[in-house]
Amino acid sequence: MWRTAYAWLVGVAYTVFWASLGILTWPFSPRGDLYLLYARIWSGWILKSLGIPLEVIGGERLKPGQTYVLMSNHQSVFDIFALFRACDRPFRMVAKRILFWIPILGWSMWMCGFIPIDRSNRESAIRSLDRAARRIRSGISVLVFPEGTRSRDGMLHPFKKGGFMLALKAGVPVVPVVVLGTDAIMEKGSLRVGRADVTVRIGAPIETAGRDAHGRDRLMEEVRRAMIDLGATACENAPA
Repeated sequence: MWRTAYAWLVGVAYTVFWASLGILTWPFSPRGDLYLLYARIWSGWILKSLGIPLEVIGGERLKPGQTYVLMSNHQSVFDIFALFRACDRPFRMVAKRILFWIPILGWSMWMCGFIPIDRSNRESAIRSLDRAARRIRSGISVLVFPEGTRSRDGMLHPFKKGGFMLALKAGVPVVPVVVLGTDAIMEKGSLRVGRADVTVRIGAPIETAGRDAHGRDRLMEEVRRAMIDLGATACENAPA
């Protein structure tokens, strides 16, 4: 109970501070690159304050100057902190539209260039993915959670198709990423904050050049298989 109370106090305080700083300094970095630096520091502060060690494997696979669509499994809010620390290349996230309504945090996400998406509205979702594709073509990598939401059981669930269409539209490599251990820190639907070792494994980029929309399903299979090889556990009703 005390650890959970401390974690929430630390999390809220650090989030308000760094998100506010991002808003205040936005005129000096309107593309949001300065905000991404803050996000890495913010994430590091939270993990260190809660005594959560992070191991990153495969970070050298992200080449300087190359733009990617990063695709990660999603088990916990703590995935965000782990990914900001693990990926030292600037990226933006495709995130649920409702998050952008959170005071200070949501405003800073919008100003940084994160991409809101409303999956309940197909036309709106398509427009969001088109914006994300333009960002990628301008040289900005994008992080997508292909499952669409956090897993309740820690397993890898069926993928949504939008992120794969985004990668094919942009014509950039997809990098499979697996985060392990965060589900033991904070499960979906729970406020309790525990402690666990966290590992981020970054896989080899999967090329999309020369593929078209008809290759989407094959790309989904390749990314899923790569995530399983990196340590993710697929649920029984998900495709192999």
